[in-house]
Amino acid sequence: MEQTTVGVFAHVDAGKTTLCEQILFRSGALSSLGRVDHQSAFLDHDPLERRRGITIFAEQAEFTIGQRRYTLVDTPGHADFSAEMERCIASMDYAVLVVSAVEGLQAHAYTVWGLLRDAKLPVFFFVNKMDRAGADAGRVLGEIRQNLGAPAFFFDEATQGALPAALIEELAQGDEALLDAYLSDRRDPDFWREALRASIKKGQLCPVFSGSALKGEGVDAFLRALHALSFTQYDQSAPLQAIVTRIRHDEQGARLVYFKLLQGKLRLKDELPLPGGETHKVNEIRRYSGGGFARIQEALAGEHFVLCALPELRVGDALGTDAKPASFRLSPPLLAKAEPPGGCAPAQALRALRLLEEEDPLLGVLWLEESQSIQISVMGRIQLEVLRELLLSRFSLSFGFGEPEILYLETLAAPAFGRGHYEPLRHYAEVHLRLSPGPRGSGVAFEDEAPLDALPLQFHRLVEGHVLERQHPGALTGAPVTDLRVTLLAGRAHLKHTHGGDFRQACYRAIRQGLFKGESLLLEPYYAFSIRVPVALLGRVSSDLRQLFCSFDPPVQRGEGVELLGRGPVATLLTYPEALAALSRGIGALSFRFDGYEPCHNPDAILQKRAYEKEADRENPADSIFCAKGAGFLVGWRVSDAHMHIPF
Repeated sequence: MEQTTVGVFAHVDAGKTTLCEQILFRSGALSSLGRVDHQSAFLDHDPLERRRGITIFAEQAEFTIGQRRYTLVDTPGHADFSAEMERCIASMDYAVLVVSAVEGLQAHAYTVWGLLRDAKLPVFFFVNKMDRAGADAGRVLGEIRQNLGAPAFFFDEATQGALPAALIEELAQGDEALLDAYLSDRRDPDFWREALRASIKKGQLCPVFSGSALKGEGVDAFLRALHALSFTQYDQSAPLQAIVTRIRHDEQGARLVYFKLLQGKLRLKDELPLPGGETHKVNEIRRYSGGGFARIQEALAGEHFVLCALPELRVGDALGTDAKPASFRLSPPLLAKAEPPGGCAPAQALRALRLLEEEDPLLGVLWLEESQSIQISVMGRIQLEVLRELLLSRFSLSFGFGEPEILYLETLAAPAFGRGHYEPLRHYAEVHLRLSPGPRGSGVAFEDEAPLDALPLQFHRLVEGHVLERQHPGALTGAPVTDLRVTLLAGRAHLKHTHGGDFRQACYRAIRQGLFKGESLLLEPYYAFSIRVPVALLGRVSSDLRQLFCSFDPPVQRGEGVELLGRGPVATLLTYPEALAALSRGIGALSFRFDGYEPCHNPDAILQKRAYEKEADRENPADSIFCAKGAGFLVGWRVSDAHMHIPF
């Protein structure tokens, strides 16, 4: 059977899970309809989700139409769980973005659209809640085209008979060969239907449908169109390639690793290739749908499957020759101190948080030896509330969390050179690096310009691994470094005395020295926001936003109110929802989405508050160690360049 994975996305409360429920019911996968407000939705089966009425964990279900099997993935719509949503994208063939016909585009929809376009994923739109007062599909289509820049087009009649002339004209405008066919008056329906399918697959057109998921209106037409206008091609005869999409743990604590098979087949008793060259013998293959699973004999290209154990694998890992790991763009803007309950040993608290970190790698659990405390990274306060409930229900630990603080990052404003040498007795490694600013949001990247004749290839790989294996603390506040290209220029090993850990020490010291020598820049997280208020409050809200160091577009009329779209520092916007609620007496609506990092608006105040002494941070030294007369000695970072063994 042809395999197709469809992910469903939306801003919270747009009706995404309700649409998923209807799709599963109308395709015959469910015998009865569940409802989110009745706590009976098939995909929101976790008790936390049912109590809160929101999707927290991405879940999948299987259904079939004709000779095609679909995997439907319901993703979280709340911004606090957007990292969970992003991790699913690499496994998808098509995306459905649900938008409310009343509220129109909301903040999280912009985040979703940007991620989907970056992934080059074809997108269908479903304008939901057409049964409600104030619904206007035409207005929403205009927002999709103007605000997202999406090549969107209503497709309600595009699945049967000849395509509308306006749609054929739209297709022809984007392709020279199709334009020739159009001008020569070719009207073959099959020809244009295949052209339409190809255009959607390439992201050149985005079909838009409308209806009411709650009442089932428009869902059948949408499902028919999705089936008619989508296609996939997976090679089952090619060498195996797979990607890790999620990590979960069952009620007994067993580790479940979710995969998407990109090509090839996997059968019971096969040897699964793992990163690093090892293999794992497959003794059980599971296929999950909702909260249940079935054991299967083989998984085919395009399918999702689950294997147990495999502790060395992480979300985003790619398996197989030439398979590329997934990269993720979102990062948490907040930092919170974890407060274990009295009597709970630090090791027990860390063990519980580390297990949750396997499922959500962006938690970034950090043990601070000096203060004997634990810090975690989060997207927002709702995520902290959910973490508290998870720790209680799964580990019987009643955690508290400190007030979230801003998670600052650091980068360089200009290139710098870092050199590290590590040579205590019977050890040896030297590394020369160039540190260069990278594009905003690019993270840390590695490049290699070192000649192979001076440093064997295996040590190049070691340096790359050490550059990317951890967060490197900056020189201003000790915050993690980002948006940095680290280029290996030269290195040296000793035939007898070099061990693997030597290059780790030399690499860390080289990065640290380069940061000390360079011009560092403090970055802070930004929110993009959407604010809707009565017209009478526009002046006051605009004034507030300017004082909060925000920028925003001209207001847009929305019924009897206005909407402001803009962005500003998380630090200033974090408590504004309470102020807006008091100002508008609960009428105003404000939604946020994480929108990357920018230079800090008040760096001097933050540096003074943090009072970080970089040279006193002995866990992250910039000095180098050299050897003379059978003993190692320390050389300070300011003068260590003159002692290096490699000329430069």
